[in-house]
Amino acid sequence: MRWLLVAAISYVCLVVETAAFRPGALAIEVDGHWARPDLVLAVGLFVAFFFEPAEVFVAGWCLGLASDLVSVAGRLGLKALLFSAVLAAVSLIRTDLPRTRIWGHFATALVVVFAVHLAWYVTTRLVGGAGLWLGRSAEESFLDAFYTAVLAPYLFWGLLAIRVPLRIAVGSGRE
Repeated sequence: MRWLLVAAISYVCLVVETAAFRPGALAIEVDGHWARPDLVLAVGLFVAFFFEPAEVFVAGWCLGLASDLVSVAGRLGLKALLFSAVLAAVSLIRTDLPRTRIWGHFATALVVVFAVHLAWYVTTRLVGGAGLWLGRSAEESFLDAFYTAVLAPYLFWGLLAIRVPLRIAVGSGRE
């Protein structure tokens, strides 16, 4: 894996995520929650599709930590832990996932982002003393996951277009 290139792509996604998808811009308000895509987690999911679990764990930790640093709520390191664990698990089962199909990108992004965001929202609320609020956390997680899943195939298409500089084998991931 080209770590520098993945870091640069992740940085651009993080800047776009925090600048363009802020409330009042491209974020969508639904029932008092500003739904925003998690582009950094989507980049991590792409990495999990094509790279080794050890590399994915380290990349997930770094991506999660970067996401933690720009987050306005939560605990430092929580997203890093969630990103690394979930993305490493996806990397272990990646041969069973449709890695080059649009519906596969959509479905996998929906499930992964929902799981990570639900764990993050619930943990943040419990640690913050706000109570469980499982229904509200699930609703907010689904909105973020759906928004991410809609954009994930386009992001993956762009990343697959630069597969040679990323050192991804030309035939890898074919069904």
